Amino acid sequence: MKITPQMKRATLVIVGDRRKSAGRSSCIIDRPDLRLVWTESVKDLALIADTGRVDLVLVALNGGSVIDELQVLHGFLERNRHVRAMFFSDDLELNATLTGLETLSADQLARIVSPSSIVQPVSVSSRNRHGSADMGASVAGAGAFSYQGLVGESPEMMKLKSLLLKIAPTDTTILLQGESGTGKEVIARAIHHHSPRQKEVFVPVDCAAISENIIESELFGHIKGAFTGADRTTTGLIRSADRGTLFLDEVAELSLPLQAKLLRTLQERAVKPVGDIRLHPVDIRIVAATNINLAESVRKGQFRQDLYYRLNAITIHASPLRERTQDIPALCDHFMRQLTGEGYPEKRISASAMDVLCAYEWPGNIRELENVIRRAITLTSGMVIGAEILNIDQFSFDEPDHEAAEYPASVAFHEREAIRKALKRTRGNRRAAAELLDISEATLYRRLKVYSL
Repeated sequence: MKITPQMKRATLVIVGDRRKSAGRSSCIIDRPDLRLVWTESVKDLALIADTGRVDLVLVALNGGSVIDELQVLHGFLERNRHVRAMFFSDDLELNATLTGLETLSADQLARIVSPSSIVQPVSVSSRNRHGSADMGASVAGAGAFSYQGLVGESPEMMKLKSLLLKIAPTDTTILLQGESGTGKEVIARAIHHHSPRQKEVFVPVDCAAISENIIESELFGHIKGAFTGADRTTTGLIRSADRGTLFLDEVAELSLPLQAKLLRTLQERAVKPVGDIRLHPVDIRIVAATNINLAESVRKGQFRQDLYYRLNAITIHASPLRERTQDIPALCDHFMRQLTGEGYPEKRISASAMDVLCAYEWPGNIRELENVIRRAITLTSGMVIGAEILNIDQFSFDEPDHEAAEYPASVAFHEREAIRKALKRTRGNRRAAAELLDISEATLYRRLKVYSL
C-alpha cells in the first residue's frame, strides 16, 4: 500500500525496551498510517512532541520507578489533552498489544487513537498475514483493540463480552473475582477501553506486590518531610489515575487500616496524602480484583464489609480455563502468533498434543497455558510440537483422593465423575457431552448446577 496525498500518519510513542520488541517493531513500523517512535523514558515525551503531534503513548513499567513515571506522564497529558495513554506491567504485555495493532484496519486504528483522529481511513486488507479475518470481525461490535486478549467463543466468553459491552460505558465500580491466571487484568482493560474514560490513563496496581511499609505512600502519595526519607512530594498512584481507571489487583491483600482509607477516598472522591492535612479531589473509576472469596473474608473479619459493598456494585466472575476448555485451541493459536511476533520460531501443535492440552486441568489457568506454549516452542527442534514435549500431567482429570472422600462411592459421585469426563472428552462442548451421556441438554445443565461443575 502506498501513501496517498490525503493520508496522514498517527504517531505512536512506545516507552519500553526496543530490543525485547524488535519482532513487533519491524511489522508495524511499515504501516503508512502509523509512525512509530521508541524511547526508554517518559521524560522524552516532551521532546518527541516538539517534533510533531503525538496521538498514543504505550508505557511498559518493567518494575521501574512507577511513581516517577506516572507523575511525568500526568504532567504531559495535562498539557496535551488529545493524547491517550496505556500502561503495561512489562514489555511482554506490551508486545501483545503491538501484535493486535498489526492486524487493524486504518479506520479501526483511527477510533483507537481518537474519535477525532487525524488518521484517515485507507485501504488496508481486512485479513492478517495468517489469512484469518481481522480481530474486529471476531467479536461483533466489541472493538479489536480492547478485546485483543479476550480470546475464545465459548458460552462463558460470549456471556462475558456481552456483559462488558453493557457495563463498560457506565462509571460503576466493578469487582472481578476468579482464580489466579484467569485474565482479570485483561477484562479490566477491556472495560476501560469501552468506557468514556478510554482516552485517559489505565493504572494497574498489584496490591500484593507492594511492600506493606510503603504501600500507603505508593497509593495515596505523601508530602515532603512526611517521614524519614521523604525528600519530595509525590502524587501517588490513585491521583495519577485521575480522570482514568484504577485497577486494584489482589485488593484483599490490603490491610484493614488501608481498606478504611480507601473507603474514605471512594466516599469523598478525594485523596489525603501521607502527612498532608488537605484533601485532593480525584475522579477515578475503580476496577478491583481478587482470587479469593471476599464475602467469606468479610465473615472472617479479614475484609471490611462497608468496603466490600462499595466495591461490589457489579461482580464479574472470570471463569477458570477448565470450565472453558473449548477455547484452548484458540488460545494456543493466539499465544503461538504472539510468541512468533516476539521472535520465537513459528511452530504448529500436533493433534495429539492438542488432545493433551484440552484434557489437562490447568490449575494455573491461562497464564500456565501461555507458559507451557512458550516452553514447548523453545524445546521443540522441529516444526511440530508433539505431546511428549508438553511435560504436563495428561491424566490430571482423574478424581483426586480428597474429592473422592468428599463425594463417597455413591450414585451421585459416579454421575458427577461421568459428567466431568464427558466434558473433558468433548472439550467442554455441553451439547456433545449430553449426547455422549445419552441425556437431554436440559438435564445436563441441571446436573452441572447441582455438582457445581
